[in-house]
Amino acid sequence: MKLPYLTILSAFTFLLSCTHGPLFPSDPEPPVSATCHPDTVYFQNEILPLFTANCASAGCHGATNPADGLSLLTYAGIMEEVKPGEPNKSEVYEVLFETGNDLMPPPPASPLDSLATWKIFTWISQGALNNACSSCDTTSGSYSLTIAPILAAQCKSCHSGNAPSGGILFDVHADVVAAVNSSGLMPAIKRTNAVPMPPGGSLSACELSQFEKWIADGMPNN
Repeated sequence: MKLPYLTILSAFTFLLSCTHGPLFPSDPEPPVSATCHPDTVYFQNEILPLFTANCASAGCHGATNPADGLSLLTYAGIMEEVKPGEPNKSEVYEVLFETGNDLMPPPPASPLDSLATWKIFTWISQGALNNACSSCDTTSGSYSLTIAPILAAQCKSCHSGNAPSGGILFDVHADVVAAVNSSGLMPAIKRTNAVPMPPGGSLSACELSQFEKWIADGMPNN
């Protein structure tokens, strides 16, 4: 028996009006330790920026059409390829030592260095936790230690590759300097202009202070 059109429409409208969680929920907020313990590798501080910078660019494991359907921009996505406590059985660690077309990140990108590889190994060995710690060093003004990791975690998923959002790249130091000099970057990340960045989130007060310190130091490539 065919249901009347209005009956079907009413049922569909009711379903849409129900309150559901998001189809693709974001990661839960991790517990944040008051200080960073030197023997612990923290996912939010150290591991996620590594994956964002090296694996989540356009055409790879980013947010849009990720390779093999695997996005490495979230804890949940990364954990699909991780066996907690067993780095040598975790795909995200094993691929760092592949050769040829199976090497990750693939050429022409540079392989992860020994420190990054050690961090991933140690994080998995420590249980692959979604953890974070509070550590705000605003004294160094270092591009490689502070600015680049912030951009990797917050911005490069949109502003890298062959078709960056707004035509703005953050792939190398010179790109970031150009964005600051154009008077667009700081108002965007301070969320004081018409297009606040990153969309759907914001940099912490610590991260903004680190940017301001680096700029005050003359934006060195250090």
